[in-house]
Amino acid sequence: MKVLSRIFPPRAAVFCILAALAAPAPALAGETAYLMYLKGSEGPPAVPMRVVWDDARDRVTIDLGAKYEPALTKLGLPRVLEYEAPPEKSRFAVRDLEFARFVKVVATSIVQGFLTASPVPGAWAQPAEVNVHTATILITPAAGRLEVIARLHVTYLDPQKSGPPKVQELIKGDITFVGQPEPTSAEPTPAGKP
Repeated sequence: MKVLSRIFPPRAAVFCILAALAAPAPALAGETAYLMYLKGSEGPPAVPMRVVWDDARDRVTIDLGAKYEPALTKLGLPRVLEYEAPPEKSRFAVRDLEFARFVKVVATSIVQGFLTASPVPGAWAQPAEVNVHTATILITPAAGRLEVIARLHVTYLDPQKSGPPKVQELIKGDITFVGQPEPTSAEPTPAGKP
């Protein structure tokens, strides 16, 4: 875990996983487009991802953005993710095997980077084995606001100087994104803002 936190903080790794998803497209009836920010970093200079919530079909579309498209393409992953999100208590939940596969591919790439940079002799030759225990998206729409939580638990095998690799957590917890509806071109901008 020491190597992980020195090279790439776990929350940053997860943010990169989620940030890989956003291309502007007009929203259809029942759909609302939101500009989403990592909670606590709302607004500039942070670049938002675009999420379209379709409350008529309980469907979410997440566009990670052009910035992440080259890396995603290299991994054979799409830039835009689209999932059914059935109701679950007071929110909606995505429990989709394709999302778990997406998380596994990105996490494996991150762990491969850790192994390549590891000071442990022979670590670079160890396979980047990743186990995705939890990969869920929780969506809570509210009046004029959307909250999207990525609930992730991913472990990997960290090489040791002696003995077999040890299981380490890459990420265990929630990453919360919040956003408001995307302004339409017809909406006036507040004074002093571009």
